[in-house]
Amino acid sequence: MNFTAFSSHQAHIKHGLKTGIAAVLAYILADLCNLKFGYWAALSAVIVMQINVADSIKMCWYRFSGTAIGAFIGVLCILVFPQTPHMTMLALFLSVGFCAYMTRYNNRYKMAAITTTIVTLASLGVPNRVEFGLFRVLEIGIGVASAFVTSITIWPMRASEGLKTDLFKQFEECAANYETLMEGFLDKQSSLIPSALEAFNSKLTKNREIYAKVIRLERFIYVEDTQLLGMKVDILEKCASHLRAMLHALNHVHGEGYHIIMENELRQLAKVTAQAMRDIGSKRIPDEQALHNALVASQQKLESLRKEGATRRFYLQKMIQFFAFYHGAQFICEDLLRYTRERKKINARRVKN
Repeated sequence: MNFTAFSSHQAHIKHGLKTGIAAVLAYILADLCNLKFGYWAALSAVIVMQINVADSIKMCWYRFSGTAIGAFIGVLCILVFPQTPHMTMLALFLSVGFCAYMTRYNNRYKMAAITTTIVTLASLGVPNRVEFGLFRVLEIGIGVASAFVTSITIWPMRASEGLKTDLFKQFEECAANYETLMEGFLDKQSSLIPSALEAFNSKLTKNREIYAKVIRLERFIYVEDTQLLGMKVDILEKCASHLRAMLHALNHVHGEGYHIIMENELRQLAKVTAQAMRDIGSKRIPDEQALHNALVASQQKLESLRKEGATRRFYLQKMIQFFAFYHGAQFICEDLLRYTRERKKINARRVKN
């Protein structure tokens, strides 16, 4: 079993234990409150429990807010429509139909439809229908609260921590892809398969979604450097975009390749750039001076070659290919430099404060 599979196995074991704890806690609390149908509380706790904290909070709010809306609509139906078969069916039709339509604007109305159905139908034949319905809502609320407390206090698996782990691996993969592209380019522009970056790019698609969860849900409970986390997501997306452009440039022109005169400068640029990517993933600040020096050295060498007329012997297509690839590498280095300088400014402000 590899490390990733082992970590997933551990996470699901903890999730199973936490879900069991939340269900038992909800049932105990419902029993202490002398609620007749305590299983509604346990069931609600099971439904809203998710593996990470952000998803649990989202699900808790979804169920609680949807339940509150549905309870209000259900109570309104009880008060407005007489308890006859035809009126009950009409109340059910109107309330559920309204909630189903409102899912167009907010998905919580799906939960509201379930709750209004419970309140309207489960209370039939009960002396105090409104009280009966409100107690069912209370049971659901206890279940949601139990799941929320369990999720944030017992082995909290935060989405932000999972994102940091993913970013560490993705920056490492980004650096490896960059080195592969540079080696292919320096090896007389040896092309790579067009899908060379597909696996890497597919892993980036969820970063923004997870980061949004951290911003909306987790940062109000835990102390988290969301600014730095967002900067990492941004710079990785930019690097990936430039890598795609470099791959396209590498594969764009066919035929006999050329030996790159400024190979040493490009290798040094690749070395410090790849190291900067790995530093960001490992929570270190990249070497700003090394990035600056490598970028300046490559630019100066290129300018020198152009003045000497060394580039005139290349075909136009080859020149276009070279500059397209080189500019991709240049832009990555410049982006990493901006990240490094901004990171240092943030650290300086925090030390000052």
